Amino acid sequence: MRDENLVGLWDSGPYDYGAMESSWVCLRRDGTGWTAWANVGGGSVSRLTWACPQAGEVELRYAWTASGNWFPGTPPTLVEIDDEGPDDTVVHTRYALSLDTAPLAESPVTTLRFDESVEFCHRFGLVTREVHAADPAPPSTGGSRNGQRRDPARISPQEGGDGAN
Repeated sequence: MRDENLVGLWDSGPYDYGAMESSWVCLRRDGTGWTAWANVGGGSVSRLTWACPQAGEVELRYAWTASGNWFPGTPPTLVEIDDEGPDDTVVHTRYALSLDTAPLAESPVTTLRFDESVEFCHRFGLVTREVHAADPAPPSTGGSRNGQRRDPARISPQEGGDGAN
């Protein structure tokens, strides 16, 4: 069972005042998704599946995680993978949805609040309900791909690049 109100791309940005990092959660209608975290030194992206075992509870089952360097965007795109591999982390947490005005914001935003942190954050503002199949990481081929680079000019605009070839 899934709560359709959770579907979308969520950004910790509205609540990151004074922080030098941001996190994102993307939950798709089909029960797949990803999380990402980035700061000036790099970041990580993880692929997952999700479900709601009970009303007000969500379970995120991670399957794969990669870390490395980013190309700027919202969310940024992982362009150089330093490390990657399977991830068997499971986060089971309560959540709440509300309309909230974040610090320094002028208008309210739909907010997703987790009791347990997800990518180091508890609160995320809704960016969009329209999410696509892409995530901020290149397709995994399995195993370590230390130093693999992705040309930022070949990253599509939907992935945060300019799409130039």
